[in-house]
Amino acid sequence: MKRQQRLLIATFTLPSLLLYAYFFLSPIGEVVYYSFFDWDAISPKAFIALDNFKELFADPVFYRSLLNTLHLLAFLVLLMIPVALLLAYLLYTEVRAFKFLRTVYFIPVIVSSVATALMFQFIYENYFGILNTLLRKIGLGEYTRVWLSDPATAMSAVSMPLVWGQLGLMMIILLAGLQGLSPEVLEAAEMDGANAFRKLTRIIIPMISGVIGLCLVLAITSAFKTFDFILILTQGGPLHRTEVTGSYMYSEGFNLMNYGYGSAIAVSIMGIAVVISVLVKQFSNRMDR
Repeated sequence: MKRQQRLLIATFTLPSLLLYAYFFLSPIGEVVYYSFFDWDAISPKAFIALDNFKELFADPVFYRSLLNTLHLLAFLVLLMIPVALLLAYLLYTEVRAFKFLRTVYFIPVIVSSVATALMFQFIYENYFGILNTLLRKIGLGEYTRVWLSDPATAMSAVSMPLVWGQLGLMMIILLAGLQGLSPEVLEAAEMDGANAFRKLTRIIIPMISGVIGLCLVLAITSAFKTFDFILILTQGGPLHRTEVTGSYMYSEGFNLMNYGYGSAIAVSIMGIAVVISVLVKQFSNRMDR
């Protein structure tokens, strides 16, 4: 490549890199910086080195929030991705009203998280909510619950809005992966007598393992950055039973004005999410090979 071409590429790339550094790398650096201080945004900052992290790793509420985040991640991985793959496969087989169904499945993605949370809050309402009303109508009144206050059901209840809101995005990504498959391979499988189930499990899923890996990484990031559903539906209660790392960070940093400790939580969240994402990516690469 000639020097003039390299200079031209650098000229067009530099503005984007500067914007990326200012809006992405700079805030991360500030969060890491503040995690070494005791600061309430009013008093002068006091440097305390790693004391925030020492307190964090001895904090039972943080471990509770981390377990709840993993609970949320399990819902996304074990429920949302399989359902999204099934819907994508059904659309891939060119069912009737393909474009209409694709749009309907994607609508929850464009609905704001606040609207989604309020909708599910109405669904879970104890006396007039759709879920409990339906259970009473069909004679299953003994299964009604105060879904968002019962410790046995609260975490699963707050997980469903995120699954519902992200399902359409995962379906579109998986559908794009399916549409990139070679028709000749699938035709050869049909000629060899493979039914729809064997074709899906033995051929299609291994061939789109890279796309599934991408969906897993997106599920991980969604689980670790979620806090809005929690704040609207339960505020982390009862007794931190639905507290996730994102809501705990928000509570410590903005509600209690403990910016140093909140920043330490944010750094820990970022580190854990990056480690899990790298492990998933390595596993996905092995599957591809």
